[in-house]
Amino acid sequence: MKKLFIATTIATLLSACAYQQKPVVDMTNVDQAQYEQDFSYCQSYAKSVDKAESAKVNAQNGAASGAVVGAVVGGLEDGLAGVAVGALAGGAIGGGAGAVSGANDATEVQAKVLRRCLDNKGYVVYDLEK
Repeated sequence: MKKLFIATTIATLLSACAYQQKPVVDMTNVDQAQYEQDFSYCQSYAKSVDKAESAKVNAQNGAASGAVVGAVVGGLEDGLAGVAVGALAGGAIGGGAGAVSGANDATEVQAKVLRRCLDNKGYVVYDLEK
């Protein structure tokens, strides 16, 4: 169980390096000052995506799923005594992984909102998923 916790923690921390790259925009014939203004507007609009809420929901779902899996694994390894320990460990691991996953999902949505906003303002955004 300890090895699973360590592996999950490392994977979770590595996945926390979410997509933060600036959009790839064709700057040909673009007024830099206007682009900076539009970028700031779109960036503030993208920040309206609530990372905390997404992290909370995914943490709750991850904790519930992790507790069930942990209870089963704990029960298989140590019988009835392992069920409670496994449920606690699985809930903690699942909750932590869910929180990070939710925050990462929200970051990806923020990136999409930023790119879509710039696209709607008339910029050619090469890394926009359509």
